[in-house]
Amino acid sequence: MPRFSFRKEVFSMRPAVRQNYPYHPHQPIFEKILDTYKEHRTDASPLFQGGVIFYGFHINALNENRIFVVPDGCLHLVVCCHKEHPSANICGTIFKGRQGVFVRSDCEYFVICFMPGYAEFFLKYPIGEFSELEIPVQEVFPYSDELLEKIAEQSTFEGRIRAFEAFYLKHYRMGLEIPLLVKYLTEKIITIQGALNVKELAEDTGYSNRYLLKSFEKFVGVSPKLLSRIVRFQNVIHSLEHKHYEQTLDRIFEMGYFDQNHFIKEFKEFSFITPKKYIQQIDPASTLANGVEPPPAWQSKQRS
Repeated sequence: MPRFSFRKEVFSMRPAVRQNYPYHPHQPIFEKILDTYKEHRTDASPLFQGGVIFYGFHINALNENRIFVVPDGCLHLVVCCHKEHPSANICGTIFKGRQGVFVRSDCEYFVICFMPGYAEFFLKYPIGEFSELEIPVQEVFPYSDELLEKIAEQSTFEGRIRAFEAFYLKHYRMGLEIPLLVKYLTEKIITIQGALNVKELAEDTGYSNRYLLKSFEKFVGVSPKLLSRIVRFQNVIHSLEHKHYEQTLDRIFEMGYFDQNHFIKEFKEFSFITPKKYIQQIDPASTLANGVEPPPAWQSKQRS
């Protein structure tokens, strides 16, 4: 099929109606050690259409140094809801796991997490400019004082969500959008769980590798290759969190890892620890956590 025919077919279509956005990024340390942790997805929202997830939690001196974040391919607006002196950082997409991004302890936090591709519509800047950085929102966003005031004056997680929705309606008046090319590619990477390379994506759309890289730099903040690696890692985390240990380890080649060393190295790069230590943390009683040999497919060998 000629390239132009494919483009017309794909990019003239409207997004299909769906029940849930196909990606649910995890920050497992937040979910496990913070008993104040809450989240709200926006799949049913006509404003955000699944392009935003809201998080809320409290950080105190006891757990401040225990927090670390893992790559999820998203940009986060992290708000410290101090009544008199609220503050916020724009936390760009990270490439490796790192210690937490919080400037205060003993504070209620409210986080707006933009799914891959959606933050550019809100910030009006190329998202690659924020990657690996934490930037005070006042340096970038023209309505930052109003946004911080409206969120900080609320006392509940639900109230902060409503405050952000009202703020968004006031200044944007339309639903959160993403270019159809970026939407198509990010959702394809997510649906196939990161098991596609850039060449295959370029062949699929008819666009050059260079054009795809440029589009991802502007709207996602990471390359298609890195987003694929992050989505693959997030899929592993999701599977391990549901205690599908043997099934996960048995599928590492199918998921795009070349061998056991590749799997362990990439997992450690994104999470600070090996898969075995991660399993020990989430399920100390598991057989894999207690030294039982992994299934044969997890042994080191080249992928055929």
